[in-house]
Amino acid sequence: MKLKSIFEMWSWTTAVRFNSDERTSLLNNKTDAFTVVPNSKRYWTADPFLFEKDGVLYLFFEAFDIFKRKGLLGYRTLSEGEFGDIHIFYEHDSHLSFPFIYEENGEIYVMPESAKSGELFRLRCKHFPDQWEKEAVLLKENVVDTVRYVDGDNVYYISELVTEPNVYDRVDLYYLQDGSLLPCAHNPVKADASNARGAGAVCVIDGVRVRPAQDCGDSYGERLNLNELMRIDREHFEERTIDTFTYRDIRLNESITVDGIHTYNKLGKVEVIDLRIPGKFNLLYTVGFINKIFAKLFH
Repeated sequence: MKLKSIFEMWSWTTAVRFNSDERTSLLNNKTDAFTVVPNSKRYWTADPFLFEKDGVLYLFFEAFDIFKRKGLLGYRTLSEGEFGDIHIFYEHDSHLSFPFIYEENGEIYVMPESAKSGELFRLRCKHFPDQWEKEAVLLKENVVDTVRYVDGDNVYYISELVTEPNVYDRVDLYYLQDGSLLPCAHNPVKADASNARGAGAVCVIDGVRVRPAQDCGDSYGERLNLNELMRIDREHFEERTIDTFTYRDIRLNESITVDGIHTYNKLGKVEVIDLRIPGKFNLLYTVGFINKIFAKLFH
């Protein structure tokens, strides 16, 4: 372990933009600024997803616990100019992130990235937004940043099966049949480190189906692609890149130093992204490391 990783913590933060209409997005407007959503002393946030219920807008995200040094799942309320406090709604033995949230048949689910546990599982909401239970294991695979996409009567899961540590160069497609997830016979349906790993939910922007994807070709968090999803079925997956941008293209309402971006989501008029903040000394992070060492020694 590098000594630097004990004392120096890189972090992420989220930023939101309330547009004047639903057609406006980063595809046609990189001028208007995003508003930085402040982190807390205990948590920094990444992988933001938007969800609206009963007229209230919620932001769901990875809440990285600086003391525990692992990702938990959190939420906060969101409105133009106002942000609620960070609340933790689920913790697992291993790291969690990328809380893909959706509603089906009156039930609300979260499908987090849980690759370190070796499975993809789903949480069902018992009481919104703060009570959830692990309801199903969908795959016994090491997959990351999975999104669910419904196309008519067909349900697809666009994911990435990690076959080598820290190598993110493929898209894997699964489809729902008789309650089970089955892999596409042609997996990986795409192999390209610069345009594979998921970066958010499939959304429709001005009539175009858009899948955000990370560019991990040069470095993690370097840039994002917005891809038009042209064809998806049990045998095919076709898309084309319609825009690419980096953290340098994002205007913010305040001056902060950032050096990465890796998530984009849109709901109606609202867009949300995350931005990486360069590493710096954090006392709580260092104390957390020492606490982990003592916990192992005296377990």
